[in-house]
Amino acid sequence: MQSEKLGEPRRLVIDESSFSFHDVDDIEVEYAIDDFNDLLSEILRSGITVAKFSCCLDVECRTGLPLYKLLYEQAAAIDAETLRRCSALLDRCTDWDEEVDDVSTICKVAGEQVESWSLGYAIMRSSTHFMACLVCSTAGRRGLLTVSAGDLSGEIYFLAEASSLVEYWQLTLTREKIRIENFFSIANHAFPHLAFHSDLDFRKFRGGYEEVYDWVVQTFTVLNNFLGQSFEARKGVRHLVQRDMASHGLEISPESSQTHKNRKAAGQRVVKHSGELHLCEWHAKRLWNTDRIHFTTPGSLSDGRTLIGIFVQHLDT
Repeated sequence: MQSEKLGEPRRLVIDESSFSFHDVDDIEVEYAIDDFNDLLSEILRSGITVAKFSCCLDVECRTGLPLYKLLYEQAAAIDAETLRRCSALLDRCTDWDEEVDDVSTICKVAGEQVESWSLGYAIMRSSTHFMACLVCSTAGRRGLLTVSAGDLSGEIYFLAEASSLVEYWQLTLTREKIRIENFFSIANHAFPHLAFHSDLDFRKFRGGYEEVYDWVVQTFTVLNNFLGQSFEARKGVRHLVQRDMASHGLEISPESSQTHKNRKAAGQRVVKHSGELHLCEWHAKRLWNTDRIHFTTPGSLSDGRTLIGIFVQHLDT
């Protein structure tokens, strides 16, 4: 039931105003554009659409210096390859204003006034989707910030480096109720330390999608962010790992010795993934009597990830 493609709605846009480099020296600008390039490259490589304002190259980077001159004419002492890479990556982005042209361009970000078409567009969409703006780090905007444009206001996530992508996608899952057909497409980005079996199906739970959604997201978040570290620090001692996970609000349990001795029950916890059999000997429970997520120990896969192997109401014990 997993969807391979992360389609619309469009959530990621480039904030062209962040390319304002007034009073910033060339070395700092080069570092900022390098980070921006790495961020944009990683997003595009994963197949996610990024949008830009069609006239973004006309924004003034420095007095009398539009962005297109900086990128295409190397009108500064910045590494030429850095500038060429930036221009090539921007060429791969779509133009959001092919669909929309009526936006407020005078915005306030955390109290600072900024003129930006793309920020105005992002805040316009933020009432229905959790939007993110890609920025150069020299703009000083990072993480979740309050933005207003005209009569509209909301929170936008500002991405300045690739290392923030996981937090953004995890917040997307908690702040939006992602459609069921898109859930695993986003989960693959939000939980890089987890692998998801192709047969996972929300319909195998007793609770409906709306009912189990928050629990599934919380379970994946805690397992991704803390399980591997806990196993390593606790040297796999089960009750200590359970205590660590409980401190993050998640109850997990290993299978009992009785279950391991029951050949039928133990077999229900074995799944085939990438041509290999894996025992999902741990589980998280939504309610005492129903809905389980079964998973392997961390590092069970060759790439070090934890396999989320089974969605089920309840297995035999």
